[in-house]
Amino acid sequence: MQSTAIRIAVVGFFASLCFSFFVLPTLVESQRINFDPDRFGQLAVNIARGDGFVYEKDGPAVLERTPVYALILAALFKLVGGFSLQTVQMLQSLLHGISSLLIYAIGLRLYERRTAIIAQLLFAFHPIAIWYTARIWLETTQTLILLVIALAMIAVFEIPSMKRAMLVGLCIGLGCLTRSTLLLFPFVISAFVLYRFRSDGLKFGIIILVATFVVILPWTWRNYQVTSSILPVNTSLGFNLIQGDIIGERWPSSTMTTISSWVAGKARVDFVLNPSGFPWESVEGDRTLTVYAFRDYLTHPFAFARRCVANLSSFWYLSESAAKSLLFGLLQIPLLFVAVISYIRMNSSAKKSILPVVLLCCYALFVSGLIVGWGRYSMPMIPFLLLIASPLLRTIFSRRHETGS
Repeated sequence: MQSTAIRIAVVGFFASLCFSFFVLPTLVESQRINFDPDRFGQLAVNIARGDGFVYEKDGPAVLERTPVYALILAALFKLVGGFSLQTVQMLQSLLHGISSLLIYAIGLRLYERRTAIIAQLLFAFHPIAIWYTARIWLETTQTLILLVIALAMIAVFEIPSMKRAMLVGLCIGLGCLTRSTLLLFPFVISAFVLYRFRSDGLKFGIIILVATFVVILPWTWRNYQVTSSILPVNTSLGFNLIQGDIIGERWPSSTMTTISSWVAGKARVDFVLNPSGFPWESVEGDRTLTVYAFRDYLTHPFAFARRCVANLSSFWYLSESAAKSLLFGLLQIPLLFVAVISYIRMNSSAKKSILPVVLLCCYALFVSGLIVGWGRYSMPMIPFLLLIASPLLRTIFSRRHETGS
């Protein structure tokens, strides 16, 4: 590993730590920051105590959360003897630094050293990436896992083998257990492997699918034991579909905060579930909400198309407040445009090499358009956008340097 890349990763690690320990505490009151909004920390504490995958001792089994992030936090809390926000922040700062090294490694596989360094450097100090290391949200962990998936896919597309295909499947399985929206991705990548390698691709595609679901199966079995229903990873699809509907109805005139959308969505969820009494987190409640949403889409296809366009847009900016949404959009949308222009300018060979990175971006955007487009879901796409944009960014920086000299 190049010494420059290591130095950037170390400085990125300390930049994240400094933000967590010194900057964020000054913003807690003004921004009304909740450090554990999804209750992963609370869940992890109970796992570490041996109480199970529950929010409270003797409480019902949690079904709406994925296991990987919670188990990582539980192991951390077990190691340090209890809940510690600072320890979580240190871990996530470390993962942030490691992710920057993975970006450099991917950049070297796709381009040359200077372009790889540009992508790594911009990620190491990216405000949104650093912001998510300071709170108990799974985006930093998800980003690292997606980068590992991308690196494994690039290896398969370069020189396919059974071992490499199996590694891709294992990594995607881990990704599904981190955020279940990735569940359809093994089918996507298997289809592209089949297209790329024809008859041999069928073998590799099957290996990817099998390896993915071998990783997921133990958690699916746990869910079956708890609910007596087939639940691959977690519930919450129905709840998020309703949230996406609210965005579609309000966009673009009044959608600048996830909080107002969440409140309106929760009110609709309660309205739909009141006759049955099912909680939205339950398998029955999730199924009821999902059926309700899809019936509405079939009845009103044009409204469904509009809500997909709205969510495809809000995916790049929608945050907790209007100010955060504006900042998110100012950082994400220009990067998206640069990445698109950079990809268009690439020759066919470069486009072929970077295909796994582009697939991950397109898949994430597609799924968010169908389900719900919140800005936080676009955060793990930052390293991939930077990787796609880095050739154009290098050209721009080189021209400015030449002009300045």
